[in-house]
Formats: sequence, C-alpha cells, structure tokens
Amino acid sequence: MNNPDIPESPQTPKGVCSMPLLADSPTKPYVLAFGERMEGKLALNRHKGNREGWINDDPEALLKRLREETRELEIAMNVAKVRMWEGKSNASHAADDVANEAADIANFAMMIADWYSARVG
Repeated sequence: MNNPDIPESPQTPKGVCSMPLLADSPTKPYVLAFGERMEGKLALNRHKGNREGWINDDPEALLKRLREETRELEIAMNVAKVRMWEGKSNASHAADDVANEAADIANFAMMIADWYSARVG
C-alpha cells in the first residue's frame, strides 16, 4: 500500500540541518540512548506495520494515540514514584516502564512529524 507521492527514505528535517551538531555535545549520548529505546519499542510492534502504516494513517488518530500514551506515562510515573518512595526493590523496573512510555510518546510524535514532512517534500 505504498503511496508513490511519499518518499520511502527519511528526509532531513527542515530547519534541523542548519543547526550545528557538536561532536562533543554533552547531551548526544542521552539522545542516542533514547533513540535506541524508541527503535526498540518500534521493533516490538513491527508486526503492526512499519512506516507505511503511520504514513497512511490519519494524523489525528496518531495524535489520539500520543495522548493515550501520555496517560500511560502519567500512570507509570506515579507507580515509579511510590516504589521509589517506599524503597521497593523493583523501583528500577518502574523507572524502565517510565522510559518505555516516554519512548512510545516520542515515537508517535515522530510519526506525526514524518506524516507532515512527507507531504510537503
């Protein structure tokens, strides 16, 4: 179900290419690690489809899913807070849940950005 008007490869985001990327950026390792988590979450859901799935979806539906994931993040944060406050041994698992929910949100934000970028080529 490929749309011939939509490029198959990612485009350089407009506005980003003009920003300097510092090789010694203090935030780069964290951004890369989070990007790996995002890709891991996408890989877990690969059975639902790849880019052709979100690129042919309704951006409003993607935004709805982003909002649902935001609620899931809020729940995960509350669970993690309680476990950390109680000093529970599974606090690190709860913190991982928070990071995974945040990656879900980032993935839906990426899908929405890609949807619009693909159409203005």
